[in-house]
Amino acid sequence: MDCIHIMWSVAVGLLLVSWRPTAFAAPNCARVGRIMAPCTGFLRGQEPSGLCCSSVKKLNDMQKTKEDRVAICNCIKQVTRTIPYDPNRIPLLSKKCGIDATFPPIDKNYNCAK
Repeated sequence: MDCIHIMWSVAVGLLLVSWRPTAFAAPNCARVGRIMAPCTGFLRGQEPSGLCCSSVKKLNDMQKTKEDRVAICNCIKQVTRTIPYDPNRIPLLSKKCGIDATFPPIDKNYNCAK
């Protein structure tokens, strides 16, 4: 009986020592670009489509940590650098889509780290 307790204690100890929480990588720009694509019309002055609103919800769900928010912001800066758009429309996305989220007015000079 004592031998079984010792074996279980060793097994549990090894399991605890080897267990590490999984680290998730920050969102990548290719994915953020694909997600944001349906909102291009909105950024240029149109009303958001249903697909755009689904995309905004998906982006919001991806913002779990400050690092995620900074990465997504920098990706938005990168994917929008080649299209003419009004950065002041970005904060309107969540309101227009009825999503409880906050997005800053991201333009090429916006500091995503703040």
